[in-house]
Amino acid sequence: MNRSNHPPFFDLASLPEDERIEIIGNQVMGGELTVGIYVDDEPGKADRYIEKIQARFPGIEVIGRGAGMVKGTILIRLRKRRVVEEAHA
Repeated sequence: MNRSNHPPFFDLASLPEDERIEIIGNQVMGGELTVGIYVDDEPGKADRYIEKIQARFPGIEVIGRGAGMVKGTILIRLRKRRVVEEAHA
């Protein structure tokens, strides 16, 4: 994966949805980057993606969701869940 100052862009539109979920999840879990995905603003589609991603990759958290910069899309921002270690007395 490219770890330069300019993260990669992947056009996954031609792939089946479950394959997209797998690629997205692997990208998020593979590093410390925030990953943004655009989905069509069809009713329930963003929720479905979030549910599938978190079911397959429980270590992923949604850190943002809102209107995408492209009309008719929703931007979902994901990152690997941060583990907070408790101080031991």
